[in-house]
Amino acid sequence: MSVAPVSVSWLDASGPDRDVVISGRVRLARNLAHYPFPHRTSEAQLESVARELTSALREAGLVRAMELSRLCLQERARLVGARVISPALLTELPHRWALLNDTGSVVAVINEEDHLRLQITCAGWQPQALSESLLSWEQALARMPLLWARSPKWGYLTASPINLGSGVRLGLLAHLMGLQRARQITRWLEALQALGCHTRGLYGEGSLAFEGYVQISLLGKDAPLDELLARLRGTLRTLIDAEREARAHLQRDALEEEWRELQATLRYSESLSLGTTLRALAVYRMRAMLDYQDAQRDFADRLLFEAAVYPPPEPEHAAKERADWLRARLWTHEAP
Repeated sequence: MSVAPVSVSWLDASGPDRDVVISGRVRLARNLAHYPFPHRTSEAQLESVARELTSALREAGLVRAMELSRLCLQERARLVGARVISPALLTELPHRWALLNDTGSVVAVINEEDHLRLQITCAGWQPQALSESLLSWEQALARMPLLWARSPKWGYLTASPINLGSGVRLGLLAHLMGLQRARQITRWLEALQALGCHTRGLYGEGSLAFEGYVQISLLGKDAPLDELLARLRGTLRTLIDAEREARAHLQRDALEEEWRELQATLRYSESLSLGTTLRALAVYRMRAMLDYQDAQRDFADRLLFEAAVYPPPEPEHAAKERADWLRARLWTHEAP
């Protein structure tokens, strides 16, 4: 089964602090009662879980459904790049599904670590919009003719004990290239970790904060989303201001020279590593922001979400495919 490119048209929306916070996201984990967690579930049970959840979620408006085992590796790699699924689902596994709304701002993943992982994403940092959307979906899940696994003592039950309680995780994808180039990013990530945040690279556990792209997340436990937002608000505002200050001290001539070297690499290389691709997108994005070119910045973000991410070791065709894709997309959008 072939699919068209993943729609993430929510990226076209404007959002506050979009220069530093590419996107905000809230995730909700749920499991069906009377079924074991996915890692302990038989194939027949996984199929039953998938059937029940896909039916209910389609009724709730997630009209685009993809069974991941019916996609080729390239298509799954593109879903990882779009942050629709995690790298854990690059492997061909039965009865794993992804369902999306028409803009890609709401995604449900079925039978990953939990029976259901629902994620809501918006452009920039819009905590009020995330809160309202989460409340709407919590109410929608409660109305479904499904029995969710819940304990009076522990709250919603999840495969990983750290997610017990509300099942909520607040997150954002930030671009902190200014702080990284100023060699200040480690101090800021440590400050976030002291606040209880988890920090990691673009593609989840084990990935690096390459070229300043970093995910920051905060677990809900028993706390409502509003409390998580309150805990993060002051530190995040200080972080955003610090990143903007660091960018003001970047050496523009050095950045332009770096971009010329990257252009030469893109023009003549037959293959391109993921690391070089991320570096090119980061520099392209930073140049746009220093010139106050919001449309070019947003185009860089769309490219970031289009990049295919393969499991290591990558298949032989991946690097050439990546070079052809980025060259075509950049040269079409901007004269070299």
